Amino acid sequence: MEIVDSAAFTVTEAALSALSLHFGDDRPPCLRVFLSFMSESGPRLELSLDAPTGDDATFAVDGWQFAVNRQLWLQAAPLTVDCDGQGFRIRSSLDFSEAGGSCGGSCSHH
Repeated sequence: MEIVDSAAFTVTEAALSALSLHFGDDRPPCLRVFLSFMSESGPRLELSLDAPTGDDATFAVDGWQFAVNRQLWLQAAPLTVDCDGQGFRIRSSLDFSEAGGSCGGSCSHH
């Protein structure tokens, strides 16, 4: 595990406020940015609670620790963790536009 001090990993004020509101004084030791395939709209980056491993790049932002698998980091950087009315959003250099989504078997083909 390496702690990376990089301007290529940012967390917006909105996301920091949402994290503080959600966790209060009971901050988790680490939040992981990971690639999820569970969204109906297709793959996307998400946040979860997780411990960092030796395969991660880690980032400290305003007292919060974030982990990203090093291989994912190399492909996705720069990363910005944001929060809006829909929840947390992670913006990256990855292009998921061609990936398509999962319609849960309820898609109709015309």
